[in-house]
Amino acid sequence: MRIFYTLIFILLTKCLIASDKNLEQRTSLFLNDDAIANAPVSIYVANTTTGEELFSVNPEISITPASVQKLITSATALEIMGGSYTFTTQIGYNGSIENNVLDGNLIILASGDPSLGSPYLFDNKNEFLSQWAKQIKRAGIDSIKGDIIVNTGIYKDQDVPQTWIWEDLGNYFGAAAQSTALYDNTFEIIFETDSLHGGKTRIIDTKPHIPDLLIKNEVTASNDNRDRAYVYGSPFDSYRIIRGTLPKGRDTYSIKASIPNPALLLAQQLKNTLAVSSVNIGGEAQTSSLQPFMHIPDSLLLFEHHSPALSEIIKVMNHESVNLYAEHLCKHIGHLSTGKGSTEAGTEVIKTFWRDKGIDTNWLFLADGSGLSRNNAFSAKVLTDILVYMNNYSPYFSVFEESVPITGLQGTQKYYFQNSFLKGKVRAKSGSMTRVRSFAGYMETQKGTPVAFSIIINNFNCGSFTMAYKMEKVIEAIYLEL
Repeated sequence: MRIFYTLIFILLTKCLIASDKNLEQRTSLFLNDDAIANAPVSIYVANTTTGEELFSVNPEISITPASVQKLITSATALEIMGGSYTFTTQIGYNGSIENNVLDGNLIILASGDPSLGSPYLFDNKNEFLSQWAKQIKRAGIDSIKGDIIVNTGIYKDQDVPQTWIWEDLGNYFGAAAQSTALYDNTFEIIFETDSLHGGKTRIIDTKPHIPDLLIKNEVTASNDNRDRAYVYGSPFDSYRIIRGTLPKGRDTYSIKASIPNPALLLAQQLKNTLAVSSVNIGGEAQTSSLQPFMHIPDSLLLFEHHSPALSEIIKVMNHESVNLYAEHLCKHIGHLSTGKGSTEAGTEVIKTFWRDKGIDTNWLFLADGSGLSRNNAFSAKVLTDILVYMNNYSPYFSVFEESVPITGLQGTQKYYFQNSFLKGKVRAKSGSMTRVRSFAGYMETQKGTPVAFSIIINNFNCGSFTMAYKMEKVIEAIYLEL
């Protein structure tokens, strides 16, 4: 009886697959959809092993990609830096230590580490501060006459990319990649909201506490149960304005915003932790962009802090689509390759790297590392060609592939392909911003063909999740037909 039902299931499955529209029909329906009729679309599918083109639509037009661009940044970082690369933050001093007193300043030499206190990577985000305090005391320091200084000289470009929009900068996804990151450069703003639509909201706490932070709250309570509040403010500016709505009748409701000056907050947090550990601090917490040395001399070095391996950072970056990590890697690629820790240097190195590998980069336009800028543009073919290269030539391909989440199960892909037979069968990175949708990744088709694919669409006239569903149907057709 079990065999009989198994045969029935197989026959029904084959009938369903056979009756499904083929790839050309499915794509034609997709392209002639009223929501897409005037929208630029770029699709490219290649055999991952041979590089042979299997299917394409406008494969070489350059359009805005959104977060699938992180695949290019992460692939380049792995190729240049290696999967085991770690960021090394040095903690040392100037002056002298006598009778347990540091007559000078405690210096933290920032390394571009994006991971300090990251909730994605550590269960206890403050554990590293406690460990630092223990090691400072272990070095025989019970009192510091001078300041705690975070040296930020590693990145000359301390700001966000110039083409990011004002609406993004104050929010967590628009946090600036500076010389060091703390808590993913994100803090929580906790509200309580009135029970009536249109009522007031009140800020009851911020976590962590940021000294001198000033917030103007223009948020109202709403019948809408979604977070519709946006934070406005720029890097290094401690003034923030919050506008929009939050769900009504909540005792607590938190949103995330970008930390104005993470390097300064790092100095302040360490000062507080040392005080709790009974280390007296005579000076202030501050930052300095002056960099008289690339490394603290051994005679003045107390200890070093190492980040998780790049392979772990990239896995989080692509699974959770963390813009901050991508921007750090972009600047660090520039720093390692040219000595200039800037977005401009990093994007130029990325473009040059892939040109030298035989990828046509004439129409690869990069304004940042994460895909948040609308000035980014490239074709589906460029991205797919890079995916094919990684599969065939990169010694870090297994790390790269593992960083791409599985549809319906992992990271941001948990929200896609939930009702599709491709749930759990595709590794794909998605991208999304207003009127931009994209998918790119790897899969083995029903016929056993290993493929890399990219689909990018701009300026469609429907909801973002509706468009994602339409794109899922094209990817399903690729799976069934190729």
